Amino acid sequence: MSENNDSPIKIENISKSFGELHLLKDVSFDLKKGSVVGLVGPSGSGKSVLLKLIAGVLSPDSGNIDLAGIKRSEISLMFQEGALFDSLSVFDNIAFPLVNGKVPTATLPRRKQMEVSEKVMSILARVGLSKAAEKMPAQLSGGMRRRVSMARALVSHPALVLLDDPTCGLDPVASGVIMELILELQAEQKNTVLLVSQDLRRLIPNVQELLTLFDGRIEFKGTIDELKQNANEEVLHFINCRYDLNLQVA
Repeated sequence: MSENNDSPIKIENISKSFGELHLLKDVSFDLKKGSVVGLVGPSGSGKSVLLKLIAGVLSPDSGNIDLAGIKRSEISLMFQEGALFDSLSVFDNIAFPLVNGKVPTATLPRRKQMEVSEKVMSILARVGLSKAAEKMPAQLSGGMRRRVSMARALVSHPALVLLDDPTCGLDPVASGVIMELILELQAEQKNTVLLVSQDLRRLIPNVQELLTLFDGRIEFKGTIDELKQNANEEVLHFINCRYDLNLQVA
């Protein structure tokens, strides 16, 4: 992980278009290192694209991303619904970021194999899947697949973790397990986490700050108490109607 300092990660005036679609429009915010921040907004508002821009998977049309000393190799992006490699075992899926894609790991030098194995089995134990190392993704339930994706995202102890709706499509019990794992592993690794989620009932109590993205713009950034005080009617209406959290303007 990068050397720790107090400089925040800064997203400055980011815009991104795809043809005639102006998806992100002058987006700016910062992330305090070691924080857990939620990102919410309507479908199609640009949340997934924003994560990909921060990770370097896509390039912005304009603006700047200041990672405050974090290297691109220290960023982990967990795609929506996990995106496991179906042709690789659970073990090799998780090992993938440790070996620059040189799988299966049995082809690596012996010392490297042992190093990778120790890290993979350690994170598998943390997500409760020690006995699933040799299984294939198709043999796993949806919740188990998501735990494998979480293990892959965190096995290298990245400085910045970008999670794209990790509980999407899961039942309440599995969703709760995934959210608990995110928080437990973040507390251990001290990562900065930016978490997109549609499950605000679990997201809101567990993040230090909330970002709301509407029509390609950040409409609010702050705590839930600040949301009640300062958010505009559009943001509050979206949260209340869609998630029935009964937030009221103070």
